[in-house]
Amino acid sequence: MELGIIVAKQVIIMFVLIGIGIFAFRKGIVTIEATNTYSNFLLVFVVPALIINAYQRGMIKEQLVGLGYSFILAIVFHVMAITVVNLLIKKREDSNYRVERMGAIYSNCGFMAFPVLLALLGEEGALYGTAFIGIFNVFSWTNGVAILTGENNINIKKIIFNPGSLGFIIGLILYLTQIPIGSITSQTLSYVAAINTPLAMVITGVFLANISIKETLRDINIYKSVLLRTVILPLIMILLIKLTGFESWFDAGKNVAIAHIVACSCPAAASTILLVARNGLNSEHGAKLVTISTLFSVITIPILTIFINLV
Repeated sequence: MELGIIVAKQVIIMFVLIGIGIFAFRKGIVTIEATNTYSNFLLVFVVPALIINAYQRGMIKEQLVGLGYSFILAIVFHVMAITVVNLLIKKREDSNYRVERMGAIYSNCGFMAFPVLLALLGEEGALYGTAFIGIFNVFSWTNGVAILTGENNINIKKIIFNPGSLGFIIGLILYLTQIPIGSITSQTLSYVAAINTPLAMVITGVFLANISIKETLRDINIYKSVLLRTVILPLIMILLIKLTGFESWFDAGKNVAIAHIVACSCPAAASTILLVARNGLNSEHGAKLVTISTLFSVITIPILTIFINLV
């Protein structure tokens, strides 16, 4: 129950920040055009800094083992999610089904999971969360782009040379080699990383203020994608973790499992808006998915966290 309370408080804080975004938009302080710029700033600078900063720690053997298993869980989740979503969200004449698949498979693990994991498990939880983000970047720039474009050509440059992957690679190298980066660089990374949650949630608020909630709530396809993202896919992973006895495989198994469930329970990724817009699809539909799934997550993340801790 204590875990659930910690998560619930963190999610409520995020919704207060979303409220600030709504207020700022309605008062004309922030525009949609500005949020597109801020979103790109988050992707290019803040998320890489967040990942690298999470790796700025001494190497502990137990946590290194946990990090390795975190990668395995993240791969299993994404393969499972792609399979389930492709089966349940069928092709339609309109291209919105592509956006719904993207929103159902890929979670807001970069923007939303880190503050929750830090509040829940401390820096160890954030470390395990980086594995999920690393795998997320690989899959989103391959399968995610393929979903949106209908093309299955794998572009290695896009997989490696995108901000999230570069931040992950640099951070992992620094962690494994324990190369010192100096106090000035370290403090700068911390400052930039700290921008992540408030700015990401304010941006979400602006998108929320710009869409019709009534119209969105009448769209059954939105519900299907949101339920997959926030409830069904995390529950499948909890079932797999429990059936395999994963938590007893090594000392940090419980914490790795909790960190993984938090990461895969987050609402639809920001890329459901950003990559959708970049590929000429309906970014407003993506914004609806991000917004409604974020609203759902205030309930689902605490419940799922309590659930995996009790069963």
